[in-house]
Amino acid sequence: MTTNGPILIPLDGSSLAEHALVDAAWLKSVTGLPVRFLHVMEHDGTPEQRQHAAEKFREYALGLAAKHGMGDAVCDVVVGSPAKEILQAAETASYIVIATHGHGGFRALILGSVADKVIRGAKVPVLVEPGTEAPEAPGGGRPIVVGLDGSEEAERGLALARELGAKAGLPLLLLRAYSVPPPAGIEFSYYPADLSATLEAAAKEYLQATAKPGERTVLVQGDAATAILEVAEQENASLIVVTSTGKGLAKRIALGSTTDRVVHGTKRSVLVVPAE
Repeated sequence: MTTNGPILIPLDGSSLAEHALVDAAWLKSVTGLPVRFLHVMEHDGTPEQRQHAAEKFREYALGLAAKHGMGDAVCDVVVGSPAKEILQAAETASYIVIATHGHGGFRALILGSVADKVIRGAKVPVLVEPGTEAPEAPGGGRPIVVGLDGSEEAERGLALARELGAKAGLPLLLLRAYSVPPPAGIEFSYYPADLSATLEAAAKEYLQATAKPGERTVLVQGDAATAILEVAEQENASLIVVTSTGKGLAKRIALGSTTDRVVHGTKRSVLVVPAE
């Protein structure tokens, strides 16, 4: 991950897309990183039209930056496929901040399904704002909930959560879900009577070994996505942190497809950290 690259904020001119700015302003205040706004035009035009679009977008984006206390920013307009251009621009970024829904004034639809492509393809962390209601930035002492599955990949997310939590003064809550994996291709399958207890003990031991002083832990039996969403709601979490892929005792039980379900199932901001 580029540690001194900008925070990349794709915008399409809609108010829904602008919901990402609350999270972006928080991230900038915590990290001190510069900001780069990006608008993707799906259809090329004349040089004059491109110049006009660039000038209008710069005026629009800088106004938003001032409104949210982000200061000066780089503002770029490019032509191409939205997801592809966002991912290409992110190669020199430290983070992407994006809302999951948006459309509007600048014609290029860069959010919604495009956000999914960006989340899956990004090589840098993506801070996702649901964009369905009035957004609320992390803070107020509300915890950061970190989904873990026992893998080194998931612990990349934990490391970044610790870094942001320390800078923002927010506590961490480490969550580990476990379940007995269903039998595959076996009509009648035998499990040892103590398998569930063994899995529970292993997950509990992992949490105890992983947590640092001051960090809370929660162990849940059941589906990982459901556990993350429910605990985040119960704890009024500032932020949910998950890794884009992961594997654990049941090979793949906490992340990967779970990340999609968490991103689309919560009204809270989610930081998706790439596994590599």
